[in-house]
Amino acid sequence: MSRRAALSAFVLLAGFLPAEAMAQLRACQPAAAVRPATPAGASLGAPMLEPVPANPVQCRQGISLRLGETTVWRCQAIPPDGEDLAENAPEYAFLIERPGRDLQVLPDDLMAGRLRSFDVITVDLDGDGTPERVLAAWNGQGNGLGVNRWTIRVFDGDWRLLATLPDISDWGDTSIVRAPAGRRGCDIAATSFVDSVNRRGVAGISFQARFHRLANGRLQEATDRPALARRYTFAFERQRTRHFDRTEAQEKGDIADWLATARPTTPR
Repeated sequence: MSRRAALSAFVLLAGFLPAEAMAQLRACQPAAAVRPATPAGASLGAPMLEPVPANPVQCRQGISLRLGETTVWRCQAIPPDGEDLAENAPEYAFLIERPGRDLQVLPDDLMAGRLRSFDVITVDLDGDGTPERVLAAWNGQGNGLGVNRWTIRVFDGDWRLLATLPDISDWGDTSIVRAPAGRRGCDIAATSFVDSVNRRGVAGISFQARFHRLANGRLQEATDRPALARRYTFAFERQRTRHFDRTEAQEKGDIADWLATARPTTPR
């Protein structure tokens, strides 16, 4: 049976399952999850900056996060007075500094100068007993629904970049979920808002999660679990609004809660 046919059968079967059976997401418990502290006198939009290591992208100051002997920097490129950034040069960047190693430079995108809005999560994604690093970086918030846009990068334990997932919507602490029964490790939920049509043929949007697993050093689609989607109804909108209204600086979603009654879907 083809994967598409198998998924169609799964979706058909799911239509007869009670809502409780759809609650498939259980958040993984990482070994560590850290983000830069906000010192007294600083704020998300007005951070206190430090000099960064010499780099090729013209960053001068930034925010640092120390992880053992590794320092992760997030910085803004500032060209010399009277000059512009080179064409296609990133305005922001991540720098990964390790003793005796070349400086890693990763292009970044950021709204409102919120340099502290990132997390480094240490978690065993493939279940081999050796944890990976997940760098989750908030990029900005859109108009309309106010969707928070994130970039997710996965590294091995030696900070070798394995994969990048751009344009993830409303990433949160529950976006790394336990693998399905029979498989060790954890999966990454890549979430987005997509066009959809409900059972009555009415067009709208849905919140969708597609799952990715790490296997043999590669991040790939998890073919042993279907994508999930929930129609963005007024009830869902109220639930999401309450979540983000808890604090002014709230940037993270909660997909384990939002998709607790979601149904399997064909990815869009």
